[in-house]
Amino acid sequence: MRYTLFDAFQKLVDPNAQWGFANGDRYENLIWMSGDSYTQPTEEECVQKLAELNYEYEVNEYQRQRVREYPSMAEQQDMQFHDAVNGTTTWKDAIQAVKDKYPKKKMNTRTLNKRKKDALAKLEASRES
Repeated sequence: MRYTLFDAFQKLVDPNAQWGFANGDRYENLIWMSGDSYTQPTEEECVQKLAELNYEYEVNEYQRQRVREYPSMAEQQDMQFHDAVNGTTTWKDAIQAVKDKYPKKKMNTRTLNKRKKDALAKLEASRES
């Protein structure tokens, strides 16, 4: 999944603002209907937010991978029951194996700032052509 300019714009504006896109997900197709009641994000702010959202999605891939690998809830409850009865750690071991396979990742500030800077450079290049 890749986020779109629409997603970025939605994250930046007040939820009560009135706006929409006509004929595609491009800033020049934005229709701002809130006048001066709310602050309209600039195109620069939008492309930077879009870069941030897409980077965050990439960083959080480990979460989606873990969900696919964890045993079902029924299996986990069965493991927990048998662990309690038998004094074993089957459930903890199974969960830890998935966590070890897909370690938690965090957003790196330098990487995020580079992505935002690259997004602005790409925007500027598109304006010049």
